[in-house]
Amino acid sequence: MTQPGASVVDERFLVSGDEAGTAPGDRRFRPDVEGLRAVAVLLVVLFHAGVPGLNGGFVGVDVFFVISGFVITGVLLRERASDHRTSILGFYGRRCRRIIPAATLVIVVTVLASYAVLGVVGGDRTAVDGRWAAVFLANFHFASIGTNYLTATQPPSPLQNFWSLAVEEQFYLVYPTLFLLVAWVPLRLAFRTRLVIGLTVVIGVSFTLSVIQTSTDSTMAYFSPFTRAWELALGALIAVATPRLLRMSHRFAASMTWIGLSAVLVAAVTFNAATAYPGWQVAIPVVGTALVITGGTVAPIWGAETLLRTAPFRHLGRLSYSLYLWHWPILILAAESAGASKLPLAQSMGWLVLSLLAAMATYRFIENPIRHFQFALRHRWASVGLGIVLIGVTLSIVTEQLQVHAGSNLVASAPVGAIANASSSQVEQLVASSLRIQTMPSNLTPPTWGGPPPGAGCLLDVGQTSASNCVFGDPHGSHLMVIYGDSHAAMWFQALNNIATKAHWRLLILAKGTCPVEMIPLANPQGSGSPGGEFQACSEWHHYAIDRINKVDPNLVIVTQEAILGPRHADTRTQWQGGLDAVFSAIKVPHVRFAVLGNIPLSPKDGPNCLAQHERNVQVCAGQSIDFYSPWRRAEKAAAAASSATYVNTLPWFCSDGICPAVIGRYDVYFDQYHVAAPVTIQGP
Repeated sequence: MTQPGASVVDERFLVSGDEAGTAPGDRRFRPDVEGLRAVAVLLVVLFHAGVPGLNGGFVGVDVFFVISGFVITGVLLRERASDHRTSILGFYGRRCRRIIPAATLVIVVTVLASYAVLGVVGGDRTAVDGRWAAVFLANFHFASIGTNYLTATQPPSPLQNFWSLAVEEQFYLVYPTLFLLVAWVPLRLAFRTRLVIGLTVVIGVSFTLSVIQTSTDSTMAYFSPFTRAWELALGALIAVATPRLLRMSHRFAASMTWIGLSAVLVAAVTFNAATAYPGWQVAIPVVGTALVITGGTVAPIWGAETLLRTAPFRHLGRLSYSLYLWHWPILILAAESAGASKLPLAQSMGWLVLSLLAAMATYRFIENPIRHFQFALRHRWASVGLGIVLIGVTLSIVTEQLQVHAGSNLVASAPVGAIANASSSQVEQLVASSLRIQTMPSNLTPPTWGGPPPGAGCLLDVGQTSASNCVFGDPHGSHLMVIYGDSHAAMWFQALNNIATKAHWRLLILAKGTCPVEMIPLANPQGSGSPGGEFQACSEWHHYAIDRINKVDPNLVIVTQEAILGPRHADTRTQWQGGLDAVFSAIKVPHVRFAVLGNIPLSPKDGPNCLAQHERNVQVCAGQSIDFYSPWRRAEKAAAAASSATYVNTLPWFCSDGICPAVIGRYDVYFDQYHVAAPVTIQGP
C-alpha cells in the first residue's frame, strides 16, 4: 500500500495497514500491549457486572490511559523519524477515524434505546448526556452534576463510561502541541531529552493535583483531565525512553513485567468504593502497567508476554475499545428495565455476551473499514471532515429525539426539587424510604409555592376573564405546549417549564385560580358573588381560554386542576367527567395531543403548619392516597381515555402503601392543604 513516507513503510506500518504503535527501535507490534488491553477491559466489564472479588476493577481504565499514551507517542515518534515533522492534521485525522465512528454508533443506539426502556424522562436525561459525550466533554458534564462514579445513589447514565474517552481526547487536544513546542525550544538538547523533561513536568504536576484534589473534591478529581494527564504522560514517557530501555537485561525485564501485572491485579481485588481515588493510590495500577510495558520492550522470554500474547488475550484486546463502549449502556439499560440497581451475576454475564457480540460486529463493520478507508488515508482532511460530520449527525439525532419526545408523555417529573429529574422507580423508592422519617430534617427546604402571586399576570384572580401573553420555555421553539387549569396549572409550572426549555418548546400558561377547566356550571367561590350563585367569571374564562388555544395551534395541551365542587350540579363523578369531555371536544386543533395531570393527594393537616407543630413526629402529618378526590380522579382518567389523552397518575410521586408523607427526603412536600411546594415563583412578563 502507498503511504506517506513510502521509503520507510516497513517501519511505520504493519502488514494490516495499521500504523505501528511503538517508538522507533521497538518492535512494530507489541503483542503484550495488545494483551494488556484485554486485561484492562476484562477488569472493567467484570467489575461492572458485579463479579465477586473485583471491587477495584475500575482500575482497568487507568491501564487504558497508560497504554494510550504509549501507543500515541510511538505513532508520533515514528512519523517524526520518517518525515522529520509532526502533522497536526494527520494526528487528528487518525484519532477521528479510530475513535468517532464507533462512538457515534453507540451514542445514537443508546439514546434511542433509553427512550424505549426508560421512558421520556430517562430518555431525555440520556440524550442530554449524549450531547456532551458526542463532543468529548462527558467528564466535565458528569462532574458538574455531582455524579460519583463509584458510589452514586442514583442509577448512573448509560453513557457515563464515555467520561474516560473524553479525558483521553482532551489530553490529545493539546499533546501534539507539546511536540511542536519541544521542537521549537531553542535548547542544545536532543529532541527526546527535551520531551522527557516536558513529560516529567506534566507527570509531577498532574499527580500532585490528583493527590490534593481527591481530598478536597473527589468527584472532580475522578473525572478531571488534569488529575489523569500524568497517567497518559507516563505511557508517553516510556515510548520516548525506548532506546535506553532496550539496554535492560532480559531477566530484570521479565521480573519487572510480572511485578507490574501483579500490581494491577492486586489493585483490582483490594480497592473498592471506599478507596480515595484517584489520589495517590492510583499510582499502584498505573505504575504497574508502566512496568509491564517497560519490561516488554526487550521481549523477555519468560516475561508476562508469555501470557498476554496468547490468542484469547490478543483477540479480546483487539475488541477492547468497542467492548468498553457497548458493555456499560447494555448493563445499565438491562438493570433499569428490570427495576433493579444491579442485575444478578448470571444475568449480567448474559448481557456481557451480547456486549461482546456487539463489539465484534462494530469492529468488523465499523472500526476496521473506516480505519482503513483508502480515500481518508490519502487525504488527511477527509478524516477530520468525517469526524466533524459524525459529531454533527450525533448531535442532530439526539436533539431531534429531545424535540420529538418533549411533552409526548408526562412521566414521573417530581414536584419537589429532590426528585425533579428522577425516574419513576427512583421517585417511588424515595417516597417509600420517607415513610421512615420521624424527625423533621434540620435542612428542610422552606416551602415557596411555584404559582405566581395574584396580579403577577399569569395566574388570574377571581374576577379576571382574560390573560396576558404568558409564554415561557424556549421563545424561539417551533413547538408549543399549553398548560391549562386552575391554581394547579401554576403549581406545576416549574417542572413543565423545565421540560419545555430543555426540549426547545414554547410554553403558554392559561391559569385562573379557583376555576377548574370543566365546562360545567360552578358555584361562586367563597367571598365572591352571591353564595351558591353561578361563577360567571369562570364560565367566561372557559370560553376565552378555549378560543385562545384554538388560535395558537398547540402541539400539546396539558390539563391539570383541583376538583373544586359546589352545589350547582358539579358534585357527581359523571358530571365531572362530562365537563372534561366537553373541553377536549371544544379544542379543534388538528393533531393536537392531550394530557391530564392528575390531582395530588390532600394534605389533611395543612402541611407546613402541621410540621411546625410535630417536628419530632412528622408522620402525624401524613395523608392517605385514598382521599376525598379519588372519585374525581377516576372520572378524569375515564375522560382522558375516551379522548385518547394521556392520563398521568401523580399519586406514586407522593404516596407509598397508601400513605403520603409530608416530608420526602429533605423537602417539605406541601405549600398548603391543596398545593405542593416548588422552588421557583414565576412572574408575568
